[in-house]
Amino acid sequence: MKGIESQNGFISCETCSVDFSCLQGSFRYMWGSMHQYHEVQNNIVQQVFGLINRSGKGDSTSELHRQATRDLESAVSAWHSSFCRLMKFQRDFIHSIHGWFKLTLRPVSNDNVDGNGKTDLSDVYAFCDEWKLALERVPDTVASEAIKSFINVVHVISVKQTEELKIKKRTETASKELEKKASSLRNIERKFYHSYSMVGIGLPDSGADHGQVLDARDPLAEKKSELAGCQRRVEDEMLRHAKAVEVTRAMTLNNIQTGLPGVFQALTSFSALFTEALDSVCSRSYRIK
Repeated sequence: MKGIESQNGFISCETCSVDFSCLQGSFRYMWGSMHQYHEVQNNIVQQVFGLINRSGKGDSTSELHRQATRDLESAVSAWHSSFCRLMKFQRDFIHSIHGWFKLTLRPVSNDNVDGNGKTDLSDVYAFCDEWKLALERVPDTVASEAIKSFINVVHVISVKQTEELKIKKRTETASKELEKKASSLRNIERKFYHSYSMVGIGLPDSGADHGQVLDARDPLAEKKSELAGCQRRVEDEMLRHAKAVEVTRAMTLNNIQTGLPGVFQALTSFSALFTEALDSVCSRSYRIK
């Protein structure tokens, strides 16, 4: 409002008209552009409904996947905070302008205001009051909650990916332990058989199990039993990991398909309502000339 002139106890309405024209243009351009962009984004995200899970059995979650999901969660959270601040700051700004008009534009004495000046000032104040009320009525909570809901969707995906990676780590640890035990047993067997001690060990191709049957006197029976148990644990962990990969992929696709479109539908609708409200309010500005 820099440069506004005061005359006979009230502000020049001609200057107010110029300032408000700039202000209206800025707000209408911003929200009109936001509506156009959100409408395009909304049309794009509708395509996620056509996505299918084509991942192979080996396509498990990597650390890069998990980090990307965490980055997405942080970005959407920052988006939510920025949206809430935007609405708060716009309301605070209009409330401040409204309060300034209320204290400044209203003439202190009716004796200092002619008929035309009083009518013009009344129009300015009424316009600002209507703008303030319009901002208070716009349903920004719906859009805000839609973004917040998507934060939760991404967080659930992140948690599921973390669980999958933990199972993967257990599987890898068990596999390394199995390989270590198997290597140790092979070394012992080589040393043992080279000593020509054949106690309890079947000869190759001497039975149905081709020499793999052991009796209770086999000195390596305990180690072979441990190896067999370790092998079963590895197989169990591999099954759990495969199941976790399947669950993570299916849940990720489902959550994105159900969560992402709703965000841009809400933002498209809200920006359209906001733009419509501004257009309705700003139509009064043509009286302030």
